[in-house]
Amino acid sequence: MSKRGESKSLSADVYSRIRDEIYNGTLAPGSRLQPSVLGERYSASTTVIREALALLAGERLVQSRTGQGFFIPMINKDELLDLTTVLCHVEGLALRMSMERGGLEWESSLIAAHHRLARTPRRTEKNPDRYSQDWSNAHKEFHATLLGACDVPLLLDMCQQLMLATELYRVWVSPLVTHNKRDYAGEHAALLEAVLAGDAQTAVSLLNEHAHTTANMIVENWPANTEQMIADGMAKYGVE
Repeated sequence: MSKRGESKSLSADVYSRIRDEIYNGTLAPGSRLQPSVLGERYSASTTVIREALALLAGERLVQSRTGQGFFIPMINKDELLDLTTVLCHVEGLALRMSMERGGLEWESSLIAAHHRLARTPRRTEKNPDRYSQDWSNAHKEFHATLLGACDVPLLLDMCQQLMLATELYRVWVSPLVTHNKRDYAGEHAALLEAVLAGDAQTAVSLLNEHAHTTANMIVENWPANTEQMIADGMAKYGVE
């Protein structure tokens, strides 16, 4: 029998491997995740697989449906636009409060987070069609630091959940926008500059524009067969 510590280590390893397959597009939206199949693939027990899937469910990269099992969430354009609208309202409030309450230590942390983001390649030679996981992590860290000084746990939880809910959209469409000329670095730099200058109105406006630009870019590059592919995949598993 494996020790509890070993089980946690195995769960973390399987979690990372499944997450990588979601990020590199191997596991598409609507895909069913069967613990027995994944157990054979990763040479792990179904208990370990379920623990890993539970971690991914916490990041909204996996859904658990009673009586149906685990799935990669489905996506649709209307939901993305609605999520983005709500995200802008919630993040705007959090940013204003963060700027009011944040001090020198917060500003220093934000500068450091921005530096890491600016120095992390968005795509890699190994997988040029996908945003790198390191960049995605640095991007989330920058945005989390940006809002963190608001010091309202419930508000921050809402921001995090909304951000995670849109993550799968960026992952799924990223191969189709490899040649877009969007200036990500410039957007983040301008946002940092407004925050450090204490200009809350400009900072919130730039943050909202940043989110809407992402959503519009995804919608404009939406794969034509996405809805049918997801519908076919769900029908295959008898899921309504």
